[in-house]
Amino acid sequence: MTGTAPVDTSRLEAYWREQWRLMLTLLVIWFAVTYLHPPFAASLNKIKILTGFPLGYWLSSQFSITVYVILIFIYALTMNNVIDKKYGFEEEE
Repeated sequence: MTGTAPVDTSRLEAYWREQWRLMLTLLVIWFAVTYLHPPFAASLNKIKILTGFPLGYWLSSQFSITVYVILIFIYALTMNNVIDKKYGFEEEE
């Protein structure tokens, strides 16, 4: 029989609650970046930025992808450096 520590359900519930809160926050940001600018694309395309690209095109092709990658890094860093350490689930080195 292996020696396993008793499960602290209150700690696990708090961990998952905080993890879900982070995921929902990032999901709201993802939703806003993905779906809030297309209804305004025609008017946004009248504005030119950088090297003459329409703003609506730039938001959908460059900005949104950049935000998605940043969201991935925010999730990974927050889970590894904040939430996992707070609840004692950090990885051993």
